[in-house]
Amino acid sequence: MNKTLKSIVITFIICVLGYTQIGCQSDNIKSESSQVVKDYSIQTSDEYKNDENTNKDKSNNKLTSQVEKLSSNAEIHFINTGNSDAILIIKDNKAALIDGGDNDDEDLVSSYIKKQNISELEYVFATHPHADHIGGLDRVAKEIKINNLYVSNGEVETKSYRDFISVAASKGLYPSVPLLGSKFDLSGSTFEVLSVANTEDPNNNSIVLLYTNGNDKILLMGDAEKEIEQNLNVGDVDLLKVGHHGSYSSSSKSFIDKINPEYAVILVGEDNKYGHPHKETMDTLKEKGIEIHRSDECGDIVFISTGNGLEINCKEGSYNVGNNSKYSTIDNTVKIESNISSIQDESINNSNNNSNKNINIENNNSEVVYWTESGKKYHSDASCSGMKSPISGTIKESKRTPCSKCY
Repeated sequence: MNKTLKSIVITFIICVLGYTQIGCQSDNIKSESSQVVKDYSIQTSDEYKNDENTNKDKSNNKLTSQVEKLSSNAEIHFINTGNSDAILIIKDNKAALIDGGDNDDEDLVSSYIKKQNISELEYVFATHPHADHIGGLDRVAKEIKINNLYVSNGEVETKSYRDFISVAASKGLYPSVPLLGSKFDLSGSTFEVLSVANTEDPNNNSIVLLYTNGNDKILLMGDAEKEIEQNLNVGDVDLLKVGHHGSYSSSSKSFIDKINPEYAVILVGEDNKYGHPHKETMDTLKEKGIEIHRSDECGDIVFISTGNGLEINCKEGSYNVGNNSKYSTIDNTVKIESNISSIQDESINNSNNNSNKNINIENNNSEVVYWTESGKKYHSDASCSGMKSPISGTIKESKRTPCSKCY
């Protein structure tokens, strides 16, 4: 083979060997590259799954936090203002006030609210215009921001009510009567209006509220009496704020049987002149075995609503009746007629328990009382119940029954 041909053959062999090596290297590169991509793909998928789980956890935590917030505890403060009502309810730093005590309670109520670190009230409900329910609200309106103000039906011309409304107006508040059945939200809990009657008796015009937090139900009766009770269809409740400070005119046996409360709170002053709470009411509550808590025995009463049960800060109260009443007890089966001048130590058979009760009613023919032409009750105070143009005379002349607030 000549020199030229030999050179050509050698060059060809080198080219073939070089192409093969390059091809192998290329395959190796492709294989390594493919492996890198494959490994990267697996790593990215795992990271994505981890990120997805993290996002889900964050989302679940956020949802859990929201649920916990909605089901958090609510505080129900029954402020000890004596023989008057002032109830503060707090949920997640939002608050509502139901009534504001008597005229001489204004400092107490306002200070109590501030001590709970409340500077703003989402709602204020003035259940009815009697001074022992709205007397302290003028100071509250002066010192604490109120977002929504609700009042009861009926016309009123008492000084206490005028003072309250005047201060409210100066703060740009426009009181309104809530609609029957309306609901108001307080951080996931609700107030439902069960009664806004428009009668001649301010007690029966009381705004009756059902406060619900989770599964807990608290019924706030104001001073509503038996005539209103018979119209309420609320079912079982956990806690009852007893109507009218435990007066015999409220808390009928049929009503207590119907709502079947576990607890009852009575806002009552020690040795009050009305003799609250009355024997009839206490007998009914005792017969049902309802746990009593009273402001005259406990002071401020605070319930914690967990949403699944209530907790209480004071020991169980007694079923003792009040003293110093113008009459000590009145049998539910007896109607007091206004033309009876006095009934003393009369023994009356009670068909419910076949026992005799002593009824000691002090009625004086010469006592001057007040009433209105269309009213059904006489009063010892001419300003009671916001009477317009009251008529004065003796009890016999009135031909009416006594006002349960005055007597």
